[in-house]
Amino acid sequence: MADFLPLFGYVANPRGTEAYLSTLAKPLLTQAGPDLMLDEGRDVFLGAHLLALDPKWKRGGQKIGSCVGWGWALSVDILAACDIAMRREPESYGGRVLEASVYAFSRVEARGGKPAGMSDGSYGAAAGKAVTQYGTLHYGIDYGGQTFNDNSGQREKAWGNTGVPNELEPFAANHCVSSVALVKTFAEAATAIQNGYPVAVCSNQGFTMTLRGGGYLTPAGSWSHCMMFAGVRWKPYPALLCVNSWAECYSGDVDKTLPPQFQRCAGWVTEKTVNSMLRGEDSFALSGYSGFAPRLLDNWTGGVL
Repeated sequence: MADFLPLFGYVANPRGTEAYLSTLAKPLLTQAGPDLMLDEGRDVFLGAHLLALDPKWKRGGQKIGSCVGWGWALSVDILAACDIAMRREPESYGGRVLEASVYAFSRVEARGGKPAGMSDGSYGAAAGKAVTQYGTLHYGIDYGGQTFNDNSGQREKAWGNTGVPNELEPFAANHCVSSVALVKTFAEAATAIQNGYPVAVCSNQGFTMTLRGGGYLTPAGSWSHCMMFAGVRWKPYPALLCVNSWAECYSGDVDKTLPPQFQRCAGWVTEKTVNSMLRGEDSFALSGYSGFAPRLLDNWTGGVL
């Protein structure tokens, strides 16, 4: 098992979450997606679409208490991949979302723009407001002479205090999530995932660091943590795949049916535990990402056609 630091950073804010939900026309998944159907027995792994577009993808690890930025950034990445691969939207995959952008927007701009201080942490509804109203930045993109290629804890700490720099906000606004919806049960989360909508999950549920029974996580202790759900399976019992933000942190008996990139950064969580995690009512399904313009193919016909 690779070395890792078990960093957290979820700070529940029930009043803030309630206030945000009151601004949404359809705050619940049952309202936002009334026609979505659940097919019990159909296994789905959304990470496959991400790897199809980005075969070199590998889960990184947070360096400060910025888990809300990390859980939500991966949710946006997988949503973008599903928009392209499942919904055939005419877009290009723009690469990995810069976690610092989601984290900072959720701490500062989404809460009125005042400096947030040097302590870490955020909550799910603030991240929902961040990605829908302020957008996202990406690694490897030239933003008027600024390009971000490294996972910097110093950047997350600085931006988490003062927000995303003003000159970068117009770039981020080009790539927003259209909507988020509160997910309250295993069935709702499974329905969202089966239809290509990942779920960012904030909870206080902890787990052991050893996978058992072919990739299952064992509940233990308390984590004030944000992760995300990227898959659903039904045998040997219903479970969701929970992806962490501590790189390849798990030891034990991995699920060998998963791609290697996910085997030690994620684990299956049973229905009972998922329901417990979602009971805090600060976990959201994401839909409708504004991606990058399609890439035009070169004129390889040489004028023949």
